[in-house]
Amino acid sequence: PHRRGGNIVAAEGLRMSGSCGNTVKLPHGRGLYPMKSKFLVALIPVVLLSVSAWRFSQPLPAGPLPGGAPAAPAFDGQHAYAPFDLERLFVLPAGPKGLEYSKEARLLGGKNVRITGSMVRHPHDDAAVFLMTPQPMTLNMQEYGLADDLPPNAVHVILPVLPGMAPDWVRQPIVVHGRLELGSRAEMDGRVSHIRLFAEQITAADGRNLIEPRRSVLLQPARIKAGKVSLNTLSAISAE
Repeated sequence: PHRRGGNIVAAEGLRMSGSCGNTVKLPHGRGLYPMKSKFLVALIPVVLLSVSAWRFSQPLPAGPLPGGAPAAPAFDGQHAYAPFDLERLFVLPAGPKGLEYSKEARLLGGKNVRITGSMVRHPHDDAAVFLMTPQPMTLNMQEYGLADDLPPNAVHVILPVLPGMAPDWVRQPIVVHGRLELGSRAEMDGRVSHIRLFAEQITAADGRNLIEPRRSVLLQPARIKAGKVSLNTLSAISAE
């Protein structure tokens, strides 16, 4: 207790006793205000990180870029890239020879196409590659290795290499525009790809708003945890 003008204030914070022996009750919950303030202050970084993660997952706007720099016009690949449906990649049902490319796929091999799909939630061993399937998928290499349910029409999308950057998972459906390549090829992660797309542009599902899936590997904890980034790469990026 301490003195204030002859009155004694109890340390409990709930009652105040005067010199006449009268007791005055203080409002309940006054001691909760500091606790609430600390909780709100601790919550601010979590909210900011959540908003930032959501913002980076959105397609790039077609309007002016930050800083007043003029933006490139919205991408229009409707005429330069032929549409191709992954469900028509193989002849179905499969015959005695197994899976065979459809006539449409063989005609488009080596040409510019646009394919709509979803990025597989999985950090590929190759920092220039991500997987795309007709439906959203998540792969867990630690649990299943190559014994997963990745469909044979999964596309290996190949991007130009940017130092210190790698594809990061994009939540929404995307459209990849690029050159189609068919044929079996062994990939870095041990899989055999049957269809590859050398990406030139990636857009949102509307086919116009550009999306950049590559981000610094330092901002991808899942890739680092999975051992997809070497210590030398991390050291080089940190030095920059």
